[in-house]
Amino acid sequence: MKNSNQKEKVKQIIAHKAGLEPREILDDLFFGDDLNLGELELTEILEELEELFKIDLLAEQSEIESVKDLYDALEEKLE
Repeated sequence: MKNSNQKEKVKQIIAHKAGLEPREILDDLFFGDDLNLGELELTEILEELEELFKIDLLAEQSEIESVKDLYDALEEKLE
């Protein structure tokens, strides 16, 4: 993700859900395996990002498995 301010916001939202510090959220972490976040938490994260950035992300949920997937989907929507 190019915009570091947006990336930081995404990290903060994920970190809050996962009970971690934003600096602990790495691109190669998977929501289920690494962050112990299920479908419901991922849906909540996407809804929060949709509201923040005024975009539609829930349609992409089945393709989002890692933090990098989320950055890529978000970047594509923000272009």
